[in-house]
Amino acid sequence: MAMSEGVTLATNLGSSLEHLRESVIDADAAYRARKLRRATRDDVVELSLIRGMGMFEEFIGDLFVLALQARLGSEVTPIHTASNPDQAQLYVSGVDGAGDARYTSWMPFSQKTIPRAQRLLVRGQPFSRLSNRSTDKQELASLTTVRNRIAHDSIPARGKFEQLARSRGYADSRGADYLTAQRSGNSEILLGLSTLQRLADGLADPNEELSRIILGPEDSYNPDTEAPPGNYACERGGHVKELGGWGSLGSCSECPPPSRCPQCGSAEKVKTQWTRA
Repeated sequence: MAMSEGVTLATNLGSSLEHLRESVIDADAAYRARKLRRATRDDVVELSLIRGMGMFEEFIGDLFVLALQARLGSEVTPIHTASNPDQAQLYVSGVDGAGDARYTSWMPFSQKTIPRAQRLLVRGQPFSRLSNRSTDKQELASLTTVRNRIAHDSIPARGKFEQLARSRGYADSRGADYLTAQRSGNSEILLGLSTLQRLADGLADPNEELSRIILGPEDSYNPDTEAPPGNYACERGGHVKELGGWGSLGSCSECPPPSRCPQCGSAEKVKTQWTRA
């Protein structure tokens, strides 16, 4: 079976990110062997994040253009199909209200990419796959914060970076302090580059169900949130509900009604939460 265009984009991104990973590992090994100054190692680390985030944004833009041309499979449908990449870019510029289509920023993902997708693509697919994944969105937001701190030393960028670094117990004098810190046995820069690759793979997969294997855990679904097809378990009573197509789950019909206060008679406020099985 031929590789889909979206998967090809993600695969090419993966090759480029792997080169960055190798550069970081080589620079760190040379630093530890006293063959490279720390400042030089730190420059390599910071530039690797800048480059990695730039390539990821380019990937998002290219994937969005394919989505608007209905070239990402049957599960991704544009509201208005673009006939070519230039027309797709005009759609993006139009929804942004921007007069200059030469450059489009896709970060922060939650504030820029997802809202665009929800206006231009049916259900925002595939970009809305991250809408209900707070862990993935937070990881991407953290990488964006560090990237911004490295790219420009503005007061807002510095303040957000210092807040992030301190929340994790890291030094906050420069971006490399954060990126060379260790978490789960790896440096933040290596974890970050791996995160970018994983998110790209999950967004590019033509099958939403299969993308669940790649992306991070989903948050619970509210009763009124439009959810993808699948089986869902009520977190209150464990009852299972099957959703045959996209739609809202509603309240659990099998759970007992909320108890009432014996004094005032008002019902207990209970909101059903659903977990996809």
